[in-house]
Amino acid sequence: MTTPDEPAIESVEPAPVAAVAAAPPIEAVTEAPAPTNGNAHPPSELRDRLLLTIVVVLVLYTCAVAEAVVVPVLVAILFGLMLAPPVRLLERWRVPRVIGSLAMVVLAIAIIGATITALASPAREWMGRMPRALDRIESVARDLRRPFQAATEATKELGKLTRGDDTSPVRVVDTSPSPIAQVLSAAPAALAGLIVTILLTFLFLLHGDDLLRKFVTLAPHLRAKRDVVEATRFAQSELSTYVLTITLINAGLGLATAGALYLLHVPDPLLWGGIAAILNYAPFIGPLVTAVALLVVGFGEAATPTAALAPPAAFLGLHLIEGQLITPHLVGHRLALDPVMVFLAMLMLGWMWGVAGLLLAVPLLTCAKIIAERVDGGEVFATLLSK
Repeated sequence: MTTPDEPAIESVEPAPVAAVAAAPPIEAVTEAPAPTNGNAHPPSELRDRLLLTIVVVLVLYTCAVAEAVVVPVLVAILFGLMLAPPVRLLERWRVPRVIGSLAMVVLAIAIIGATITALASPAREWMGRMPRALDRIESVARDLRRPFQAATEATKELGKLTRGDDTSPVRVVDTSPSPIAQVLSAAPAALAGLIVTILLTFLFLLHGDDLLRKFVTLAPHLRAKRDVVEATRFAQSELSTYVLTITLINAGLGLATAGALYLLHVPDPLLWGGIAAILNYAPFIGPLVTAVALLVVGFGEAATPTAALAPPAAFLGLHLIEGQLITPHLVGHRLALDPVMVFLAMLMLGWMWGVAGLLLAVPLLTCAKIIAERVDGGEVFATLLSK
């Protein structure tokens, strides 16, 4: 019992056992991991990205080394995708698939062979006139640099006085093979590639549906199987329509170029119209090569430099109309490709496969974009390729 003068003593109750048990141990507090940066990638993700980069580099290196095998296979796949809709149409008309596939292959060979045959004869004739054109260009260039010629001669004389005039001319012997020898050496490989392309195209057309069924069985679930079928059918239809449209546009550009050159009295206008149509399959580089060739033709045939510039100027004007008005209207923006991606693809494939890579770049990108738009997870890739 306390008296009024004594202070009250508060009773101290012990802490509950549960509260003590709930308190974290000291070791656990000290060993808690420090917060990591949210942008840091785990080691497994970095390892996966590094492995993916290595795989891409190895695939590109393999494609560059195995050009003789990869290029015919890719060309055959593209022709198989383009010609598959007509083969199915003939099959619906009760035409056997083997006959329809053979008919499409023969038709493609006939069109390509007729084009090459029509351009071969005037090309040989113009090759005989090319030295005269090059001499004219050299003469014009000499006239343009004539004001600097006096300074160049003075520099040469000063150099002779400085080192002495006791140097004897050095005879240079060209030991490189002639162009005919180079063509003959490359003919067997080109012929083998052509035969492989024709056979593979026929096999893809004949057994394409069987291959598609095998790919469908490899899909993990029903939705993936449906996506594979839809993407393949859609790619066949769209790629066939796209290539046919681009071919008609290029043929129109070639005919318009031939007409303009005919009005300018340039010899063999159909030859240069055909070259313009073929090279227009390779954007950027193809029209540039055509313009340079027409510049050489102009200087070889025209009497004045102004008249010599008329053929390339006419072609560039027609190409500008085709590239800015006709192609976007007929092809549409859905199949339009990003120019930067097109140029990078042409640079890469041209470095790996030469002229064949330049001509295959746009069809391969178009096919990749069409398939990416129809497959789950390909939206990012399709957006990257879209214009």
